[in-house]
Amino acid sequence: MKRTAILIAALAGALLASHAQAQQGGYVGIGYGSVWSNGGSFFSNTINEDTVAGGKIYAGYMTSEYLGLEIGLHNLGKYEVFLLGTKTDEFKTTAVSVAGVLSVPVGGGYSFNGRLGLAFTNVEYDCLQGCGVAPLVDTKKRGTSGLLGLGLGAKLGQSAEVRIDFDHFGSVHHAVGNTEYKESYDVLSVNLVLLF
Repeated sequence: MKRTAILIAALAGALLASHAQAQQGGYVGIGYGSVWSNGGSFFSNTINEDTVAGGKIYAGYMTSEYLGLEIGLHNLGKYEVFLLGTKTDEFKTTAVSVAGVLSVPVGGGYSFNGRLGLAFTNVEYDCLQGCGVAPLVDTKKRGTSGLLGLGLGAKLGQSAEVRIDFDHFGSVHHAVGNTEYKESYDVLSVNLVLLF
């Protein structure tokens, strides 16, 4: 994905240019943004991605100068299916993540961060119209997918920062009745992070 490659290149450049010292310690954050996915693709042949609102809350600890561990709870959005103006189906996707963190200060109170880990996903499918006949039955599907995250942070002082994060969840498991499939999710969020 082109935007992911650009962010990785920027992070690599930050690693080479960094002279500032990273801060050790814990942090908590909350983020809100847009989620792109084709999670409802079972009902459509379109290749266009659906965009919905999503968010996350997370906590982490920087165990060394640049490395840390982060856990998070993600709301990856609600996807609605309409037929002739009537909502017929709905998907809700959430995830719990565990990731290693690399944070690299680049001076001026700015830092790049990267996250690599696992996401434990849950997708709930609810049939609202024409239900009860296979495959249109309510279904919950759990799975595990990879998580890749990149971001840019700006300090607001000694105890807070604002972060812009991009998170990619690959191969999230979905099901409608007995029919299973996988879709990826991309999230762009603005975050407030408290440091301690």
